[in-house]
Amino acid sequence: MKVFHYINFIVIFLIIVGVCITEDIIVSKSLYEVQQRCFELEDLIDEHDDLKNMEIVLSIDNLEYRWIKDEEKLCYLVNHKSIQEIGQEIAKLKLYIADNDIAASKVSIELIKYYCHSYLHFMGANIHNVL
Repeated sequence: MKVFHYINFIVIFLIIVGVCITEDIIVSKSLYEVQQRCFELEDLIDEHDDLKNMEIVLSIDNLEYRWIKDEEKLCYLVNHKSIQEIGQEIAKLKLYIADNDIAASKVSIELIKYYCHSYLHFMGANIHNVL
Protein backbone atom coordinates (compact mmCIF):
# COMPACT_ATOMS: atom_id res chain seq x y z
CA MET A 1 0.00 0.00 0.00
CA LYS A 2 2.86 2.37 0.71
CA VAL A 3 4.18 1.87 -2.81
CA PHE A 4 0.90 3.23 -4.17
CA HIS A 5 1.33 6.40 -2.06
CA TYR A 6 4.88 6.87 -3.31
CA ILE A 7 3.80 6.41 -6.91
CA ASN A 8 0.99 8.95 -6.43
CA PHE A 9 3.43 11.42 -4.90
CA ILE A 10 5.88 11.00 -7.76
CA VAL A 11 3.14 11.41 -10.39
CA ILE A 12 1.78 14.56 -8.72
CA PHE A 13 5.29 15.97 -8.36
CA LEU A 14 6.05 15.33 -12.05
CA ILE A 15 2.78 16.98 -13.10
CA ILE A 16 3.61 20.06 -11.03
CA VAL A 17 7.13 20.22 -12.47
CA GLY A 18 5.69 19.89 -15.99
CA VAL A 19 3.23 22.73 -15.39
CA CYS A 20 6.00 24.97 -14.02
CA ILE A 21 8.25 24.26 -17.01
CA THR A 22 5.38 24.91 -19.45
CA GLU A 23 4.61 28.19 -17.68
CA ASP A 24 8.25 29.23 -17.90
CA ILE A 25 8.43 28.45 -21.61
CA ILE A 26 5.23 30.36 -22.44
CA VAL A 27 6.17 33.42 -20.37
CA SER A 28 9.75 33.50 -21.64
CA LYS A 29 8.72 33.13 -25.26
CA SER A 30 6.12 35.90 -25.03
CA LEU A 31 8.41 38.38 -23.30
CA TYR A 32 11.34 37.55 -25.56
CA GLU A 33 9.20 38.18 -28.63
CA VAL A 34 8.12 41.59 -27.29
CA GLN A 35 11.78 42.44 -26.68
CA GLN A 36 12.71 41.47 -30.24
CA ARG A 37 9.91 43.61 -31.67
CA CYS A 38 11.17 46.53 -29.58
CA PHE A 39 14.68 46.09 -31.01
CA GLU A 40 13.22 46.11 -34.52
CA LEU A 41 11.17 49.19 -33.71
CA GLU A 42 14.27 50.97 -32.39
CA ASP A 43 16.08 50.22 -35.62
CA LEU A 44 13.16 51.60 -37.64
CA ILE A 45 13.06 54.79 -35.57
CA ASP A 46 16.82 55.26 -35.99
CA GLU A 47 16.45 54.65 -39.72
CA HIS A 48 13.67 57.24 -40.15
CA ASP A 49 13.50 60.68 -38.56
CA ASP A 50 9.71 60.74 -38.44
CA LEU A 51 7.38 58.59 -36.32
CA LYS A 52 4.59 59.09 -38.82
CA ASN A 53 6.30 56.66 -41.17
CA MET A 54 4.06 53.77 -42.25
CA GLU A 55 6.64 51.12 -41.28
CA ILE A 56 6.89 52.49 -37.76
CA VAL A 57 3.12 52.78 -37.36
CA LEU A 58 2.64 49.20 -38.56
CA SER A 59 5.43 47.98 -36.31
CA ILE A 60 3.81 49.59 -33.27
CA ASP A 61 0.41 48.19 -34.28
CA ASN A 62 1.94 44.72 -34.67
CA LEU A 63 3.63 45.08 -31.28
CA GLU A 64 0.33 46.05 -29.69
CA TYR A 65 -1.58 43.24 -31.41
CA ARG A 66 1.01 40.65 -30.41
CA TRP A 67 1.11 41.92 -26.84
CA ILE A 68 -2.69 41.75 -26.50
CA LYS A 69 -2.63 38.13 -27.71
CA ASP A 70 0.25 37.24 -25.37
CA GLU A 71 -1.29 39.12 -22.47
CA GLU A 72 -4.42 36.98 -22.73
CA LYS A 73 -2.29 33.85 -22.28
CA LEU A 74 -0.12 35.39 -19.57
CA CYS A 75 -3.11 36.45 -17.48
CA TYR A 76 -3.77 32.78 -16.78
CA LEU A 77 -0.19 32.24 -15.64
CA VAL A 78 0.81 35.42 -13.80
CA ASN A 79 -0.92 38.25 -12.00
CA HIS A 80 -2.24 40.75 -14.55
CA LYS A 81 -1.09 43.69 -12.43
CA SER A 82 2.48 42.42 -12.73
CA ILE A 83 2.52 42.79 -16.52
CA GLN A 84 0.22 45.72 -17.20
CA GLU A 85 3.09 48.24 -17.49
CA ILE A 86 4.06 46.85 -20.89
CA GLY A 87 0.59 47.46 -22.29
CA GLN A 88 0.58 50.98 -20.86
CA GLU A 89 3.91 51.81 -22.50
CA ILE A 90 2.69 50.46 -25.84
CA ALA A 91 -0.38 52.71 -25.55
CA LYS A 92 1.95 55.65 -24.88
CA LEU A 93 3.91 54.78 -28.02
CA LYS A 94 0.75 55.18 -30.07
CA LEU A 95 0.21 58.62 -28.54
CA TYR A 96 3.76 59.67 -29.35
CA ILE A 97 3.11 59.03 -33.04
CA ALA A 98 0.56 61.85 -33.14
CA ASP A 99 3.02 64.24 -31.46
CA ASN A 100 5.98 62.86 -33.43
CA ASP A 101 7.92 62.72 -30.15
CA ILE A 102 10.91 60.54 -30.99
CA ALA A 103 12.72 61.03 -27.66
CA ALA A 104 9.70 59.99 -25.60
CA SER A 105 9.07 56.99 -27.84
CA LYS A 106 12.65 55.82 -27.37
CA VAL A 107 12.19 56.10 -23.61
CA SER A 108 8.99 54.03 -23.81
CA ILE A 109 10.73 51.38 -25.89
CA GLU A 110 13.56 51.22 -23.36
CA LEU A 111 11.02 50.84 -20.55
CA ILE A 112 9.27 48.01 -22.39
CA LYS A 113 12.59 46.24 -22.87
CA TYR A 114 13.45 46.83 -19.21
CA TYR A 115 10.11 45.43 -18.02
CA CYS A 116 10.50 42.38 -20.26
CA HIS A 117 14.05 41.80 -19.07
CA SER A 118 13.14 42.14 -15.40
CA TYR A 119 10.01 39.99 -15.76
CA LEU A 120 12.06 37.24 -17.38
CA HIS A 121 14.10 37.04 -14.18
CA PHE A 122 11.34 36.75 -11.61
CA MET A 123 8.66 34.90 -13.60
CA GLY A 124 10.77 31.87 -14.40
CA ALA A 125 10.31 28.41 -12.94
CA ASN A 126 12.01 27.88 -9.61
CA ILE A 127 11.85 25.52 -6.69
CA HIS A 128 9.40 27.80 -4.84
CA ASN A 129 6.85 27.41 -7.65
CA VAL A 130 7.17 23.64 -7.49
CA LEU A 131 6.77 23.48 -3.72
